[in-house]
Amino acid sequence: MKKIGRNLILISLFLIFALLNLIIFFTVDDARLDTGVFWLGWAFAFPFNYLVFVLIHLWCGKNGGDALVQMPIAYRLGFGFGAAYIVLGAIFMYAPIEAIAVPLVIELAVTIAYIIVAMYAVFGATHIMNTERHVKEKVMYISMLKMDVDDVIAKTQDPTVKSALLELSEAVRFQDPMSHPSLSGIEGQLTAAVSRISTLVSEGKNDEAAAEIKTARDLLDARARRCIMLK
Repeated sequence: MKKIGRNLILISLFLIFALLNLIIFFTVDDARLDTGVFWLGWAFAFPFNYLVFVLIHLWCGKNGGDALVQMPIAYRLGFGFGAAYIVLGAIFMYAPIEAIAVPLVIELAVTIAYIIVAMYAVFGATHIMNTERHVKEKVMYISMLKMDVDDVIAKTQDPTVKSALLELSEAVRFQDPMSHPSLSGIEGQLTAAVSRISTLVSEGKNDEAAAEIKTARDLLDARARRCIMLK
């Protein structure tokens, strides 16, 4: 969701609240304006309601790309509880209620529920996004390794070396994509081996390149075995 679209939602909501205020102050009995219950309902229905919506909007929109997931959650949350505040506010503003204790308890109960649900929703969305980002980082290694091997294949002229590289590329493609800190050593060796293969191919040292490809395959097999042990 683009930032300009999110800002238009805030502006539109402000205009809707302004219109509702005009309707209320033109239709409510003048006597209700002198009661604490009226102003309690009005305060929660409009200024407080809008302020909380803006705060959630800003909090969920602060992480850039993550906002694509967080903003829909924020808006469902804001519109749901916002509607509850407006409905309750209308009841307290129009109904002939004089005692303020019960309306105050109800509004506070809704606010506490709002805070609890908001915390679960916002931090839950953040946790999901952080988990997805962490998984992407862990699966990046195999993708990058395959790209490196494919780059070497593209510049290989010797058919024997190219065939061996194609087999290596296929083996990389079927590797477990998830990395792990304990695999960092062998993955570093794999990266170095592919780099050496690239250098040897560029220098036309095809026999040495073929031997290095076998070393890379052995390292890849060792990584596969360790991945199985980690599961």
